[in-house]
Amino acid sequence: MTKLATIATIVFTATNASAFSTSRSGGNNVMSRQTTVSSTSLNLFGSKPKDPNAPEGQGGGPGMMDQLAMFKKAQELAQKKNDLDKELSNEKIMGTAADGNIEVEISYIPPQLPVNPSPGFEASDVNINEEYLASVSAEDLSTALVEAIRDGEKTATEKVTEKYKSLEEDMQKIMGSAAAATPKPQ
Repeated sequence: MTKLATIATIVFTATNASAFSTSRSGGNNVMSRQTTVSSTSLNLFGSKPKDPNAPEGQGGGPGMMDQLAMFKKAQELAQKKNDLDKELSNEKIMGTAADGNIEVEISYIPPQLPVNPSPGFEASDVNINEEYLASVSAEDLSTALVEAIRDGEKTATEKVTEKYKSLEEDMQKIMGSAAAATPKPQ
């Protein structure tokens, strides 16, 4: 009896389901009862089935679960970037000039998205040897200060590049898997 009731329920539900069908006025305007299944309902929680005849890299894109996993990875990368920016902004990066007689501390300023997408650097402290200061001309001092700042910014850029290498590698892994899952244009 339970098998018969289950089958009857399924048949009744399948024949009377109209939640996603077009509205019909009257009983004479009934569309043919073909079973149509949208690709969305089939692929909502997984990737599309691969077409065995499709060329390599084609035949199905990422499904919802794949997209959620990619979104989660993107969030992890954003958190890792924020952690790197915080670490870099706390580091003391030094630039020197005039044989070490001038030292300039450079501070890393993380990008402020979306207003200012580029990171910045700021000279936060300057130390000048007193003996050097007493013996140098104003013009040479000015040139040496600019050199020290540029040296500090160069050092800071190298440190930022070094720290961001791991983030770049993680992004390439994700983009590589996303590129493999996404159909290529013909």
